[in-house]
Amino acid sequence: MKRRAGFGILVALASCGLATCQTTANGTPEARAREVEQNLTGMYFLEGESSQHATLAERMADLHVPGVTIAAIRDGEIDWARGYGVVTLGGPAVTPSTLFSVESMSKPVTALAVLKLYEQGKIDLDRNVNDYLKRWKLPDSTLPGPKTVTVRQLLTHTSGIGTHSGELYDTSKPLPTLLTDLNGAPPSKNSAVRVEATPGSKFQYANGGYEVLELLIEDVSGESFASFVKKTVLRPADMKDSHYDVPTSEQLSAKAATAYFNDQAIRPNKYYNSNFAAGGLWSTATDMAKLLIEIQREYDGKSSRILKQSTIRQMLAPGPQVMPGFLQGLGFEIGGKPGAHFMEHGGSGIFQDEMVAYFQGKRDGLVVMASGSNSGILVKEILRSAATAYGWPDYQPQSHRFLPMDASLISKFVGDYGPLRFEASPAGLAVEMPAGSVPERVYRDGPGHFFLLSGPQEFTFTNDENGHMQSLQFVTPLVNLHWQRATTTWAKP
Repeated sequence: MKRRAGFGILVALASCGLATCQTTANGTPEARAREVEQNLTGMYFLEGESSQHATLAERMADLHVPGVTIAAIRDGEIDWARGYGVVTLGGPAVTPSTLFSVESMSKPVTALAVLKLYEQGKIDLDRNVNDYLKRWKLPDSTLPGPKTVTVRQLLTHTSGIGTHSGELYDTSKPLPTLLTDLNGAPPSKNSAVRVEATPGSKFQYANGGYEVLELLIEDVSGESFASFVKKTVLRPADMKDSHYDVPTSEQLSAKAATAYFNDQAIRPNKYYNSNFAAGGLWSTATDMAKLLIEIQREYDGKSSRILKQSTIRQMLAPGPQVMPGFLQGLGFEIGGKPGAHFMEHGGSGIFQDEMVAYFQGKRDGLVVMASGSNSGILVKEILRSAATAYGWPDYQPQSHRFLPMDASLISKFVGDYGPLRFEASPAGLAVEMPAGSVPERVYRDGPGHFFLLSGPQEFTFTNDENGHMQSLQFVTPLVNLHWQRATTTWAKP
């Protein structure tokens, strides 16, 4: 996205929620909001140096992020809620009531609805999901070991179902249904939902597994997915602005943020994800914070508007490891140490989202949603700033060793590897993730090995031929991928 005149001014303006802007005295919601806004930092800082901080307005301008919304939780209550930037370029300001796609933060909402069926005695979490499906059946595994998939395995991403991307569709053309998605039939873009690893053998994040849960909810309840979730989750949590009404009407679109993929604007009424259960919910930061607070209260036995305490505690019981420091619950990922656990889930599409809430020890939390495809870095930086402002034991920046690199060596690494582009910059070697997005500098900490200050991605180059590295290993806590250097590289216009 090209920098627009006045963009920096717009992102500096915040629209305050009811719990905000009451006073400027130290220790107030206003002071805490200001601290979060002024101390964004990366996952790492260079060894021997202090961590670098920037303001939210500066980072929104750097990363070309049009709109952000934040709601902070303190002691089990909404501490403050604000909007930053604009709903659409040249349009009105983001407010706490602006709707954003929550992307994969939809999954815990779906999990709560599934657990309501369990609590009603209509399903058993450890039975074959096919026992409850009427309109479609998940084909049995053809691999050695267990052949069928349980409801619990679908909730914890251990079903063996392959990862399916959350595809977006042009709302002016025929749209897929739940069954065409499950079968991989036109107009669906994804392949059929199938078991690709032995059920129960490993964690493998699967949007397709949650689409099976969507069918489960409909077939068991006899209602539409949206109707059942609204009745059992959204309404009890007082999430009055949240909905699955897509394609969105003009009335709802006027209240929602436009998504920006680099220079391409996708208006809300054109933003259609057919997998409602995995990524179809539209909500506000305030509504998502209300949900987290309700879950905190139910964990403590102070409420049962959605589920009983015993059921919520099953949901938040740490299960299989997702990545270092995180275990999988039933819909949420569980982080932190025993006695200070928190629930977490992000969302990553064109919108970039994150929600975190402690349910042991503190009762703090944060919801962040942003409208640009470059905003994943920003969302994490906001989360780390909040961790410092509220004194959380987690999400603190860490020192990382690095090795200086002679500028003459940078050209060896320049090129396209899969969806990534490495290029020389005045500061050193930089990466675009994906190619065409805002570049970020990478730092060397070993032979051919680089990292980002924003973290947690790591890059290892190998196979030096004719002065150019030919292979790249790309590692995050969730993926380990290998790509070859492209023989031709896209040239910037």
